[in-house]
Amino acid sequence: MREILNMDFDWRFHDGDIEVTNFYSVHEVFDNPSFMKSANCGIAKVGYNKHKWDEIKLPHDFRHYKSNFTKEAVASQGYLPPGIAWYRKEFFIPAEHEGKSISIEFDGIFRDSEVYVNGAYVGNHLSGYTSFSYDITDFILCGENNAIAVRVDATKYEGWWYEGAGIYRDVRLIIADRLKVKYNGVFVKSKIKDNVANLEIEIEIENEAPNNDYVKVTAEIIDPAGNKINEYTSTFKLKEYEGFTAKLKGDINEVCLWNLEEPNQYKAVVSLYLAEKKVDEYIQKFGLRTIEYTVEKGLVLNGQPTKLQGVCVHDDFAGVGTAMSRAVIRHKIYLLKKWGANAYRCSHNPPSPYLLEACDDYGILVMDEVRLMSSSKEFMGQMKDLIKRDRNHPSVFIWSIGNEEMAIQGRKVGVQIINHMLRVAHKMDPTRACTYANNAHWHDITIFHEQNGLHMDVFGFNYYCLRTFDMYKRLHEKYPDRMIVGTENGSALSTRGQYLPRIEECHEDAFDKNLMKIMIWSNPERLYNVSAYGELYTLWGATPLETFRTAQENYVSGYFLWTGFDYRGEVAPMNWPSTITRFGLLDLCGFPKDLAHHCRVKWSKEPAIHLYPHWSFDLDVGEIEVDMVANTEEVELIVNGKSYGRVENPKWDIVKNFVQYEPGRIIAIGYNGGEEVTRVEHTTVTKPSKINLEVVEKREFIADGEDNIFIKVEILDENGVHCPNEQRLISFEVSGEGEFLGCGNGDPLDLAHEMNPYRNLFNGLALLIVRTKRNVGNIKVVAKSFGVESGELEINVTIPTEDKLVEKCRSKAMLQKVATPEPEKDAADNAL
Repeated sequence: MREILNMDFDWRFHDGDIEVTNFYSVHEVFDNPSFMKSANCGIAKVGYNKHKWDEIKLPHDFRHYKSNFTKEAVASQGYLPPGIAWYRKEFFIPAEHEGKSISIEFDGIFRDSEVYVNGAYVGNHLSGYTSFSYDITDFILCGENNAIAVRVDATKYEGWWYEGAGIYRDVRLIIADRLKVKYNGVFVKSKIKDNVANLEIEIEIENEAPNNDYVKVTAEIIDPAGNKINEYTSTFKLKEYEGFTAKLKGDINEVCLWNLEEPNQYKAVVSLYLAEKKVDEYIQKFGLRTIEYTVEKGLVLNGQPTKLQGVCVHDDFAGVGTAMSRAVIRHKIYLLKKWGANAYRCSHNPPSPYLLEACDDYGILVMDEVRLMSSSKEFMGQMKDLIKRDRNHPSVFIWSIGNEEMAIQGRKVGVQIINHMLRVAHKMDPTRACTYANNAHWHDITIFHEQNGLHMDVFGFNYYCLRTFDMYKRLHEKYPDRMIVGTENGSALSTRGQYLPRIEECHEDAFDKNLMKIMIWSNPERLYNVSAYGELYTLWGATPLETFRTAQENYVSGYFLWTGFDYRGEVAPMNWPSTITRFGLLDLCGFPKDLAHHCRVKWSKEPAIHLYPHWSFDLDVGEIEVDMVANTEEVELIVNGKSYGRVENPKWDIVKNFVQYEPGRIIAIGYNGGEEVTRVEHTTVTKPSKINLEVVEKREFIADGEDNIFIKVEILDENGVHCPNEQRLISFEVSGEGEFLGCGNGDPLDLAHEMNPYRNLFNGLALLIVRTKRNVGNIKVVAKSFGVESGELEINVTIPTEDKLVEKCRSKAMLQKVATPEPEKDAADNAL
């Protein structure tokens, strides 16, 4: 039977390339004879001297791990230089697995990776974003220790944002029968009518044995409650060493649809039987839902018109970089759902499979995107890998086959390439539409495409052609039966909690003069202050509220704001030492900016209001702009008991007041039908008193060595009020059944290493990430600083639930006789 083994533990890491690889090699006279003879890479042999290698756990981003910020590095990559590195791991395979099929799966390596097992070259994978698998059966020694080595060359970039480097996603080992379901080999297609789903399940089967008997293929259907509701079966004749595709058909009555509020999911448990003996089991989750696009109703999910309230997101987070565990990814989706988003664009690359799993579970629609638009063998292969891996996810509602390809869009060669990609995508997945994120003068480009035989399923447009907000309307008039989606919108910049000028960057030299030419400062009085008011955006950009206004028509299915979170790199228009962009609604730690509250309020179905800024300034600050954003009919501002009048609330704008600052209290009230329905207030803080630690996402934490706990760090005054201006240094101590993983504060100018157990607060906040160990018990967290009372927190961790992968494949080298490097090999390795 199939075993899925976690391979994330007990790796070693070497920074830099290794020129001498001739440990126990043929032709040892050469420094690197890896490709002269088979199984000749010494780094991937058991017993290789690794004393200069760091002990690490996957996922791992070695650029973040080193955090060697330098002004000479590329700004768009966050001023972190690229590089080459090696990873290696020794592991034991029990003798009982002799004769089995053994493969290794990588969810993602950035980038250009070479994999070796027991000295043998296994394969090379160029993409830094697609998942892949290697059959390593022939290279494995059962009953013995084995070694794997991975060389990663991240010296070339694929994007213009921070991309990390290394084995930054999970790795697993699959041990199965020689007759088995292939990697990503199950596709569940459905047609739903009158609450009945007609299923067709395609199952790709691999037969790497001299089997010529009959194989019985079954698919048990498990409903969202965990009950078996159906079983489909068929029998097929095998041919020796030949695979085939089995198709099973059946119905599900009274379907439980997947939707944004109730993301119901089913399982297809596929089993293979030889002579009535089960030899393989493959579990495929799927969801049932319908998607339609009509200009009369817009995007229709399960018969209900649904406006996309989406965000674009890059793969990055405080404390970990791109090495985002399953827990980090789920936490980010949890935050987006909490703040009201219902859609996610994978900008601009294939995501981690855990991202789609999280969106399936939370009820978030996904625009799944390729990295690069091309019909070449390499990039067409990447698109095929993406579609084959992701096409069972109910959250994925559309494929994006490219983004802003200015060299080919609007040209004949682009029409040829895109049409080829569309044909392949539709053949692989006839159940979903495709789009392309067209930019610049997309109105004219789209007309060229249409006139030259390129008809995109759904028009995708980035921005508004230099803030020409009637562009959707103008294109709709020309193509009245076609749907539009705002694939990228917004691009407003803001800094969390920053209302007054920041000395470190509130001057001309802190900004790139050329990049300033593509920026709009809607409030010139705050020039060079990238404030929380969100008044800075690109020439083609807009505020979130302007974006909402343009997407009201039904022929516009919705929008994706740039971006959901801040991310490293793409720091325009700022110069060094700014390493983090300001485009996010949430900062790099996931703390909300005021623009996130704009979205939360306008997306909310309940009465809501947001008031900013806080009310804790120096006495001589003078006049302060006080803003309210609400979804109510009227709003009122009260400052220290004085009302500024009840006024009509603009649907797609904010209400501004300019108030002479005096300590005290400010209150914002929202009214419907003349009655108060919501209010929020801010109080001036007194003396800082104690550190407060609060778990951001309260849930069960698992003792699996991989779960993460996200802790908000702040200082409260004597009355328990949050101190929004605190910047002091906080140190962290983690003991018990957890360990310090990383921390951050969202400050774009802070170059401190996020893997050090201390951090300055930035405008009152920092984030601490704790990783669980593999024992049940309690974790104790202590945070300390000068002049305030320490904060303490105790967290319980429990046993893994059934759906968590438990590591079964730790190295047993200490129990086996292992080859020992000869002294001269030690000396050679020491010279590295």
